[in-house]
Parts: sequence; C-alpha cells; structure tokens
Amino acid sequence: MKRVVSIWLPSWPIFRLRRAEPAAVPSLQPFALVESGAHGLAITAVNGEAARLGIEPGQSLTDARAAHPDLVSRPAEPEQDRIALLRLARWVGRYGPNRHIDGKEGLWIDITGVAHLFGGEEALLDDIALRLQSFGIAVQVGLADTLGAAHALARFGCPPDAAWVMAPALETRDAIASLPVEALRLEASCVLLLKRLGLRHIGQLYAIPRDSLARRFRSSDLASAVLVRLDQALGQTEEPRKPMQPPPVLSVARAFVEPLISSEALESFASELAAELAAALAAKDLGARVLRLTFYRADGTSGSIAAAMSTPSHDAQHMIALLKEKFPTMDAGFGVDLLRLDAVKAGKREAIQKRFVAGQSSPFLNPSELVDRLVSRFGENAVTVLRPNSSHIPERAQVRLPAIEVLAAESSSRVSSYAPPWPYPKRLDRPAFLLARPELIKVTAGVPADPPKNFIWRRVERRVVRAEGPERIADEWWLSLYLGEGQKAPRTRDYYKIEDQKGAFYWVFRHGLFDGEGASDPPSWFLHGLFA
Repeated sequence: MKRVVSIWLPSWPIFRLRRAEPAAVPSLQPFALVESGAHGLAITAVNGEAARLGIEPGQSLTDARAAHPDLVSRPAEPEQDRIALLRLARWVGRYGPNRHIDGKEGLWIDITGVAHLFGGEEALLDDIALRLQSFGIAVQVGLADTLGAAHALARFGCPPDAAWVMAPALETRDAIASLPVEALRLEASCVLLLKRLGLRHIGQLYAIPRDSLARRFRSSDLASAVLVRLDQALGQTEEPRKPMQPPPVLSVARAFVEPLISSEALESFASELAAELAAALAAKDLGARVLRLTFYRADGTSGSIAAAMSTPSHDAQHMIALLKEKFPTMDAGFGVDLLRLDAVKAGKREAIQKRFVAGQSSPFLNPSELVDRLVSRFGENAVTVLRPNSSHIPERAQVRLPAIEVLAAESSSRVSSYAPPWPYPKRLDRPAFLLARPELIKVTAGVPADPPKNFIWRRVERRVVRAEGPERIADEWWLSLYLGEGQKAPRTRDYYKIEDQKGAFYWVFRHGLFDGEGASDPPSWFLHGLFA
C-alpha cells in the first residue's frame, strides 16, 4: 500500500523573502506581495498582520488599499520562490527519495516503506512538522494513500490546533468525505458549478451515478475533470508523479541525535553506510554503478557527492575510496543530522579473477578500480582510452572515449568484445607514437616516387640509411563530395618506414602524386610517427 505525504506551506513566499531580506517584511504593518493579473495588480501572499485584517491572496491590490491605506506592497518573485522551494524539496529527501514540489507552496513525499525508520507514521509526521516549524515555516501536513487525498487533507482537513492530519491506510474514502469540493484541486469554474448544484462536500459526489453527474455539467470537459480528480483522490485512477530524481536501486541511511560537524565523524559513518550498502547489494547479487551520498544539514539545507564505477561493484572499500575523493567538497554547515547513501544505478556483478594461480601472494589489480579512482579525482573526460574508428586514415583510425564508459560497455553482458566495422589486416606495422597532426618535413635530396635520402625535421637534418615501403593509403573519396568552395580535395598518401644514421625509425609519407592528382600542386612530405 502506497503512502504519500503532502506538505503545505501557506506563507512560503513571505517566509522566503523574510529569510532573504529580514528588513523587507514588516511585522507590525500589513504587507502583501503582488503580481500583474488580467484586472491589474493582484495579491499573491500576505503577512500575519494583513491576514488578521482580512486581506487575502487573490484580492485586488486596489480594493485592499481602499480598505487599508497603510498596506505595504512589493512585487512577488515567483522564480526565486520556486528555486528556494526546490532546495527545500531536496532537503525533505531525508524522509524518502521520491519527492518533488507540489504547486507554488507545497511538497509531496512518497514514504512507502520508510515510516518504520522514524518510529511509525505519526512519529514521521511529528518530525516533519517540528523541523519545519523550527525554521520558522508555517506548515500543515497530510498523509493518505494517494497524493490527491493527502493534498486535500493538508489544506482543508488539518485541525486548527494541529500541524498534521492522517488518513489511516485503506480509509481514504471516509477521511476526505467531509472536505469541501475545493480540496479536489479543481478549477474555480468547476467548484462554482458544483456548489450551484448543491454539491459542497466530496462525500456528496460518491452516491451520484457518474452518468448523472456528467449530464449536470455544461461541457464534458468539466465533468471529466471532476471525475478524474475524484478518482485520483480515491486511488481508483493512478496519478502520474515524477520525482526530482530517479529512485535509487538500494538506499541506506543513518540519523543522528546530535548533528555531526567533524569530517572524521562523517567519514566514519559514511564507511559504515558503504559496508551496509555493499552487504545489501551482495545479497541481491548486484553491484553499484553510481553512488550518491547525500548529507542533510540541521539548518534545512542539503548537499550531495557522487561517484561512478566502470563495472558493477559491491566492494565497500572501493566505494568509500571513491567517495573520499569528494569529501573535501562537503560542507557540514551547522551540522549534519542524517546521511543517506544510494545506489543510484546497479547491475549484475560478474565474478572477477583475483589471482592467476591458487596461493599467489600478490593479486593483480582490476583495471576498472584504477579507472574509477582516476575518474573520481580528475573527472570523466580526463581519463580516456583509444578505440578503433571507422576510417583507414591513420590520424582518424582511432578515437578517444571516456574510459569509464568503455569499461562499462565491455563489462555488460550485451557487449562481449569490440567488433570493427570491417576486417583489418592482422599485422599492420604502425609506430608506437603517432603525432596528433602530421608535421611538414623538408626533403633535401629526394628522387620522384622514391623515399627521401635526407630530410629536415624540427630544424635538424637527418640522413636516411634504410627505408621500407611504400604503403599507399588512398583518400576517402566520399568526403570530397561535400567540399565547399575553395576547399582542397584529399590526396593519396605513400607511407615509408625509414631509419636515420643514428638508428631512429620514422614514419613519413608523401602527400600527393607527381601525376594525375593536382599536378599543379606538387607533393609534400610529412612526418607522422616515431617507432620505438
């Protein structure tokens, strides 16, 4: 049975502004936030003094000022309110990973299977309300089997002397029956029509046949909207809910009575969580691919660090080693009162040989662990590997790819090994060091169509004593079909392996032919690589 919490923050824009600019909101004078509407400036939020005088959101600023000339107003900042609400939504992830904002003044949290960690649902609701109230936030909380019912209870069912209300499991129908129809999240036109029909409470809709209810509305769209919202609240229709982040595969958490500030304590408890998560993964024969450690601060803020692994792993030491690389970026602030470690992505863990023979004293290292450590320290794009590319031009015959992605793909059961796009010769003689771009050389004694006898590279003249070749590599003719005006067509290359008088081996090529290929532009020579 799903259980959903809805949190309503009725004065959120005022709280956000007061926290950002303490002097901006007067405490003894009526104050309102306004924004432009179809009929001029309308009030969107008010402080306590304005509410005491009867000024309400939605009221025209002109009408409010006519009754209360001392009303102070300021333009609303909905985007800043939303950003702050998203930050709070990240913080309430301490109560469940599936959560998001709900409108402009609310949040929702899916607490299915979580309440026992807080001592039950009532203790969880108490904890939510008390923590938010300690920040100075006005809050009302509702808990039910559906988001629609929890939303209705939080806004219309909370007793005046309480901060939360709960509908027991499987009793949603009775819990919301006495609530007004406005609680169904309907448009004003639907609410007005329902009241004109004498339907003021949700429970009055239960006994009316659906066909009869639909006939009472002017349009089928209005009737459909009422029925959809009613079914969502009662759990008869699934309501789509998109959380802020994809739910983790597995998650472990640790709460603290006294907030932690020292990095040593955080590291120690993070190690315990890594061991706990590793055991849970091993029990399911899984390995984590992406880890996320989230720390919830006592002041209502949160932060997180993440680490990725090239192959699925449930090695606790490896997990914590990757996270330790990011520990210097953690800011405990006023103290961390909850740590959560999530396996965001996971896969089947394959058996890995640790030694060549039984009894071998020094195990060989798994290269994926080294890659993970380097990526965690320097970033994904800083650690790359070369892989063949669909081109026979030497400088384009390989491509650099992030090592962590390559190892992840090769470790997957769907990818057993790399298959080139066409058969390559098995024994290509290629230099160990290939220049990123071929460098022009000056041939001082060369015979047409033969290798050079002497050449100058980087201002040093070298005498050729031995040469092998040529190996002809034709141009990629299909690229010349898309050349722009003024661009030169690619030319044929003749490669030679040459040795100078000091025993150094070079890979050079003649770019172009002496006849039949750009005869007006004579061939030129380039050095492309060095042999070991």
